[in-house]
Formats: sequence, structure tokens, C-alpha cells
Amino acid sequence: MRTGPETPPLRCVSSGYLSNGCSCRATIPTGVVTDAWAREQRAGVRGDSFFHFTWRGDVWLAFGLRDGRIRGAYCPEHTAERNQHLVGDPSDEESAPKKIALTG
Repeated sequence: MRTGPETPPLRCVSSGYLSNGCSCRATIPTGVVTDAWAREQRAGVRGDSFFHFTWRGDVWLAFGLRDGRIRGAYCPEHTAERNQHLVGDPSDEESAPKKIALTG
């Protein structure tokens, strides 16, 4: 890992705006996230970007900066909530896929 043992873990950045209004207390070692971001950059990601990665069998979401630093991370629970919120409710008329009949 890229950080020393004195580096504090990253705390989930969820402030509760998608759920009950309480900040999340989940943490992850900073080195795990910076190593995952370094892998993304080696794979060709350029610039600042969100990225998903797996740690201990769970999917986390983080935001990496082009200089290698991490801006923040979402725990698996809040990653799922955030992804669901971004996709929208499938029963919602506006976000539901439209069926189109093609004729030849």
C-alpha cells in the first residue's frame, strides 16, 4: 500500500442525504483506495474520475484525482444507494426505457 501505518483510514463520505440524515461511520484503509486508483490510472484512466473497486468482497466507489490523491470514498451500502439514486426508479415514467417498434 502507498501510505504508512500512521495514515488515518478514509471514512465514507456519505452525509446521509440519501437516507436517514446521519453521516456514515464506515472506514477503509487509505492505501487500499490509493492502490485501486493507481491501478485505474495504469489501465488508462486520465484526469479526475469516479471509480469502483472491490475490497474484502464488497464494491466501493471513490473519486480519484489525476495527481494520484483520493478526494473521497463511499462504502458498499452507500455506493449501492448512490448508484440506485443516479439510475432512478424503474417504475418512474421518465426514467423507464421506452419501447420502440421498428418497421422495415
